[in-house]
Amino acid sequence: MSQTRKIASCLTAVLLMCCIIQGEMLWLEDLLREQALPEQNDRYGFDVYLDTMELVWGELVWFPVPESDCNENATTAFENTWMAERTYGGKRNHEGTDLMASVDEAGYYPVVSMTDGVVEQVGWLEKGGWRIGVRSLKGNYYYYAHLDSYAREWEPGDPIQAGDILGYMGDSGYGPEGTTGQFPVHLHVGIYVPLGADQEMAVNPYWMLRYLEQKKLTCSY
Repeated sequence: MSQTRKIASCLTAVLLMCCIIQGEMLWLEDLLREQALPEQNDRYGFDVYLDTMELVWGELVWFPVPESDCNENATTAFENTWMAERTYGGKRNHEGTDLMASVDEAGYYPVVSMTDGVVEQVGWLEKGGWRIGVRSLKGNYYYYAHLDSYAREWEPGDPIQAGDILGYMGDSGYGPEGTTGQFPVHLHVGIYVPLGADQEMAVNPYWMLRYLEQKKLTCSY
């Protein structure tokens, strides 16, 4: 392929990505209007929401799974499964993105924080297994689930820097504490933004993760 055609292909891909992201934002705008509280049902509340989304994009630093400098076959893959149906514990929608491991070995892949923040939640959840939730400095919540183990004994309030190893990818969850093996090894990433008093709204991490694919740390594993 000639250099000119390569450049044209790259520009086409970028344009397509921009169009898809714009479509995603329009979908989020409609969702916000549906979920808005009465006191938020005005242009001011909507502008606050758009500002919040910009803050999410602005605070993202690293892809949550580093590259391996030891095993070129240790990769991850993910698809846009936003709002896909899940049935464990009753029918529900998938509020996140799953990063699937090519090496199906619990505890193999490190998981790092995408942002600065503080630990807000840590420990077992029936649906999420061993999970950790990081509240960013700008108030957004980043949820990492189905871990095999933690990098250290995290406590709520512990400071986090983008790139800190939180734990290791696993297959925990879908049962009482300690349940594993109910699905392949993967990392569930969820992102939640504030929505009024004591409420939050899940947003689709897929395009943010696509963006962060170009921003990976390298680790020895």
